[in-house]
Amino acid sequence: MTMWTGIVLIVFISMLFGYLTKRARYQLGDARITDRLGKQDVIINKLQERIANLEAIVIEEEKHKPFKEL
Repeated sequence: MTMWTGIVLIVFISMLFGYLTKRARYQLGDARITDRLGKQDVIINKLQERIANLEAIVIEEEKHKPFKEL
């Protein structure tokens, strides 16, 4: 193996590792975004449940309101 072949081989391997590292970072970034969106979905569902509970409480209060005025 000549010196130039060794240099080209080292450059090629370093480029390959750089590409694989960048690809892994993008995949991890996508996983982080997906995880973040999953957490947001859970928070949105909890808020929707709370809103439904508050609406039910308001409806019950409206039903009892005429009797409270008596």
